[in-house]
Amino acid sequence: MTAVRGLLEALVLLVIAAVLAMVIAGVWTAVGDGGFVSRFGICLIGVGALAAGMGGLGLTRMGSADAFAWLGHGPERETNDGGRVLTSIGIFLFVTIPLVIAGGFLATL
Repeated sequence: MTAVRGLLEALVLLVIAAVLAMVIAGVWTAVGDGGFVSRFGICLIGVGALAAGMGGLGLTRMGSADAFAWLGHGPERETNDGGRVLTSIGIFLFVTIPLVIAGGFLATL
């Protein structure tokens, strides 16, 4: 059951990343000259690289790091108590790699 939840979470993250890349590529195409497909591919690669760099929960950890430090606590830890199922490795394998492969294919068109 956990594997199915993890794959569904990866699918949701892929869809969110693709929509974000489409919006960025649409704005980029509207502002400049050129085709949408290659720019969409480049945006997919960029969003995939951003997801790999953040490690999944990077933004939420950065937002609370100051508060935890001020209170004298250590950094946040990942917990699987009904929240996210995928770890950083799962996000890399099931989200980042497909985004970069699809973006590389579309960028060459």
